[in-house]
Amino acid sequence: MAGDGQWHDGEVVAWTERDGVAPRPKGPSRILPFALVATLGAVFAGMMSTDTLCPEHRTWVLALGMVGLVGTVAAIVTLIQGRAIAPLLTVAVALTGVAIGFIDAIHDPTRGHTVAFAFGIAALLAVALTVSSVPIALWDRRVRRQLAPAPAPATAVPAATAARDEREAVLTKPE
Repeated sequence: MAGDGQWHDGEVVAWTERDGVAPRPKGPSRILPFALVATLGAVFAGMMSTDTLCPEHRTWVLALGMVGLVGTVAAIVTLIQGRAIAPLLTVAVALTGVAIGFIDAIHDPTRGHTVAFAFGIAALLAVALTVSSVPIALWDRRVRRQLAPAPAPATAVPAATAARDEREAVLTKPE
């Protein structure tokens, strides 16, 4: 039965503590992804709103900025959706922003260092989110291995015999 009170067809994996599955570890805070969204959005918008670069550096910053813009949108969407790739994508986008800040620091040191620092904070938040997600990933892998069916024998057994043997094994399984 699903959370909406209606029955749904489909596969459901359920177990109790007697089945030997350890309790799920505490995951990352829900506040951290939204802090990352706010940081990335504010810093990127502020960075793109001013421009004091020479034409050569402007080309570099615009190229990195386009990658950063697409990456920022993707990172924000994946953070909101809670996707597994979100922290790593956010680290990549934040490091692109740090590079833009360092290029910008050549022309306006205060602004460039501020941009690099702000994106550096976003990168550190993304690393913290990644580190806090590791225990859940390890738990998930361990549970999947515990609940995975035993591998099939390497010999070729007719399908009817294999099905009969499986039914007999289930019926005679000690509890």
